[in-house]
Amino acid sequence: MDYSAIHQALKDEGLTWAMAAEAIGCSPHHLMNVSARRAESRPAAVALSALIHLDVAVVFPDVPRYQVDQKAARKERLAAAKAQLEEAGLRVA
Repeated sequence: MDYSAIHQALKDEGLTWAMAAEAIGCSPHHLMNVSARRAESRPAAVALSALIHLDVAVVFPDVPRYQVDQKAARKERLAAAKAQLEEAGLRVA
C-alpha cells in the first residue's frame, strides 16, 4: 500500500494520523514518514498495520525487513552457527 492508501485505511477506521500516533506512542510525522517510506521502523509499521487490520506484508510488501522479526532471525542464525561449531568439535561460548 502506498501512503495515500494507508491514510485512507486509517480514515476508514475513523482514525487520523494524530490518533494513530497517540495510540502507538510516536509522533504523527513519524507514522507519516514510515508510511511514505521516508523512514524505517518495524514497530511502527507493525502497529500501523494492526490498526487497519491488515498484515504488515500487505501494507508494506516493498519492505522485506518488516516481514521478518529481525531478533528472532538473528537468534536462529546464532543457534545454527553454534551447532556448526559444536559439530566441528570446537568450544562454543
